[in-house]
Formats: sequence, C-alpha cells, structure tokens
Amino acid sequence: MATVVWTRALLLAMACMGAANAASKVEELTPSNFKSMVLDSDATWAVEFYAPWCGHCKALAPEWEKLASAISPAVRVGAVDADKHKDLGGQYGVKGFPTIKIFGSDKKKPETYQGDRKAGPMGQHLIQHVANQVQAALGGKPKG
Repeated sequence: MATVVWTRALLLAMACMGAANAASKVEELTPSNFKSMVLDSDATWAVEFYAPWCGHCKALAPEWEKLASAISPAVRVGAVDADKHKDLGGQYGVKGFPTIKIFGSDKKKPETYQGDRKAGPMGQHLIQHVANQVQAALGGKPKG
C-alpha cells in the first residue's frame, strides 16, 4: 500500500513539474505593452515578429522557446503577432516573417538578427551583444 501511495505521489510530482516546465518564457508583446515592457526596460530584448500562418515562423517556434528557456532572464525573449499588429511591425521595418530584432541599450535602433535560426547560434549572438554593451559601458571597444 505504501509503495502505491509513493508511486502515485511521484507521478503527480512529475506531472506538476512537467506542467511548470511547459510554461513559456516567450513573452507575448502587443501595441499596448510593447513600450512599457521593451522600450522602457533596461533589459536587452530579442523580439520575433511573426505571422501565425507562416511556415518559417512555425519552424522557428520550438527554437525560440528553447532560446527563451536557456537565456531568460539575462535576455528577455518576446514575440509580436505582426500579422495582427501590422503597425507595430511596420515601425521596425518588418517586411517578412519571421523577423528578429534585438533591442539593446539603444532601443531606438534595434539590430536585425540575420544569423542561423537555431537556439545555440541565436543565444551566442545575444550573449556577444550583451558583452559588447557591458564593454561599451565600461569604456572599452566592443568586439565584432
């Protein structure tokens, strides 16, 4: 009897852990929260502008989730449905999907990420971006 109770408790705990891990670290951004969350923030943000019907966006989604889980809270990761919020995408020159922008220390000039769309290379690029910001803040020259 005790074994059955412990087994059930273990299975319940594992199910709860799985549910907790299933929570997305990708933050949904909209015109109503973009300024307060991204532009007014001291954090570096990686923002994906996507369309729900876009095949490339669907392919990027699991990598974007993996990136968010690995790099958050050092870099915040968000997503904008730019098909629904066309004006917001238009403000940042979004012409195709997915478009990834990095909002660093100069929020008025986000960098367009053009590299590999896998979590590892995107994460490495973001870490280098943050390292360059730190170096610049300390008065040094950023690395390429």
